[in-house]
Amino acid sequence: MTTPEARALRALIFDFDHTLTDLGRWVDWQSARNDVVALYRAEGVDPESIAKRHYAFGMFTALDEALGARTSRAHADAVRTQALAALDRYEHAGAERATWLAGVPALLDLAATRGFALGIVSANGEGPIRSALARLGVADRFAAVIGRSPLFPPKPAPDMHCEVLRRLAVPAASALGIGDSPNDMRAAAAADMLTVGVLGGEGTEERLFAAGATWVLQDLTALPPLLALWSTAV
Repeated sequence: MTTPEARALRALIFDFDHTLTDLGRWVDWQSARNDVVALYRAEGVDPESIAKRHYAFGMFTALDEALGARTSRAHADAVRTQALAALDRYEHAGAERATWLAGVPALLDLAATRGFALGIVSANGEGPIRSALARLGVADRFAAVIGRSPLFPPKPAPDMHCEVLRRLAVPAASALGIGDSPNDMRAAAAADMLTVGVLGGEGTEERLFAAGATWVLQDLTALPPLLALWSTAV
C-alpha cells in the first residue's frame, strides 16, 4: 500500500458491474456475444481469428476495427450501432434484476451526508446502467454516467474518467476512482486520481496493486472507515 499526499476529497467515481452491482450475474453474455459475432460474420469478418487474440469488450473493438479496414468507417459505424444495441438489450434484461453489492447503500448515504459528487465510468451501456439506478431508486445521486461509447476509447484509457471529472467540475486531485479490474485502476491513475480496488470481480489483490491501486478492499463495506480516516488526516 502506498501513502498518498493529503488532498481534499470531493467526488467518488465508480465502475459499475462487480463494483456497485451484480449486473453481470444476470446478463446472458454468451448469447450477447453470439449476436454480435453473427453481425460481423455476416459482414465478412472472421470473428474466430479475432476471438483468439481479444476478449470481452476488447474483442468487440477489434471486430469494429477489422470491419472498418475491410469496408469503410461509415459502414462499420452503422454495424457498430447495431452491435451496441444488441449488447444493450441483454444488459437491460440484467438491469431488471441487478442488486447492490455489499456496503453500497451505506456508502451512498455517507456520500450524500458528506456532499460528495458521484459518477460512473463503465464498459456497460449507459442506458442499462441508468435503468438499474432508477429501479434501485438512486438515479438522481449520480451526476455523471458514462458507459461504452464510440466517443471515448475504453479503459485503460483515461478519457472517460477525465470527462466525468469535467462534468462534475472536480479536479482529479479531489476524486477517488473505484473499481474491480486492473483496467479500472490504470484508467483512474492515468487521469491522476487516487484509486481503490475492490476484490470479488476481475482483479486479485496483487493485480490491482500492480495496476496502480492506492488501496485494495475486500468490498465496499470497508470504504467508509477509510474515508473517515482520510477526513481526519486532511
